[in-house]
Amino acid sequence: MTRDRKIFFFDLDGTLLNSEKKITKDTYSALEKWNEAGHLLAISSGRPMVSIDRVVTELKLDVFAPLEIAFNGCHIKRYGAEKPLLKYTISLDDMRLVAALAAGLDLYVHCYDDTHILTPRAGRELEFYTRVVKVPYRVCETIETESCKMICIDLDSTGRQQILAEKIKEQTEGRLCCIMSNPWYMEIFPSYAGKGAAVNAVLSKLDIKHENSFAAGDEQNDISMLESAGCGVAPSNATEEVKAAADLVCEADNDHDAFAEVILKNL
Repeated sequence: MTRDRKIFFFDLDGTLLNSEKKITKDTYSALEKWNEAGHLLAISSGRPMVSIDRVVTELKLDVFAPLEIAFNGCHIKRYGAEKPLLKYTISLDDMRLVAALAAGLDLYVHCYDDTHILTPRAGRELEFYTRVVKVPYRVCETIETESCKMICIDLDSTGRQQILAEKIKEQTEGRLCCIMSNPWYMEIFPSYAGKGAAVNAVLSKLDIKHENSFAAGDEQNDISMLESAGCGVAPSNATEEVKAAADLVCEADNDHDAFAEVILKNL
């Protein structure tokens, strides 16, 4: 791979995808030109890999052979490849600790294997989550499989997630990171991972210059990615915290081709 190639890391929900979970025509056209110029596309999401695979196929992003970064940077592979470039998991001891702490606060938490959500119970949190992610689930009474991440869902925004985050940080001695990906979801994953660490790993692995990297996102879990890339870009619908971390804030939101102009200007 030449040192002149560029790469654009995109979050999915609220960023590359519009409110209907589609890619708008002008944005897709810009991505085609980006690909024709010999540049790379990376999809970076908190979603599980099986969900990213589905989105890439359904929205015809597969023609770009993108890199796929799942679970907030904990699982990286090329689309269609079996072997990952990188994969991190949480230890079983830490997963069981998180589950116990969440139960003590009456908070819902689930984890994953390679193909399914592993949930302690089926209920409104799981129903809300799977309406978009569309990944099958299994109800499991005990945790027996190491997962790349866990997710805590509080649909009532009670504030207990912050209490859980503090307990996790203290009792794992900082081994785990807790970051919000939207107002209801708290992502829990190894602290040495994250979307920013994934950017650095990909640039090193593919020998791409830092200044040739771009990243776009809208929520707290995207901040490390924006800060690690050569140019961090936020749509107008991004949180204020994300906008403050970005090098460039678009005038448009994710429903109105926020990134098409940025892509075309940097071919």
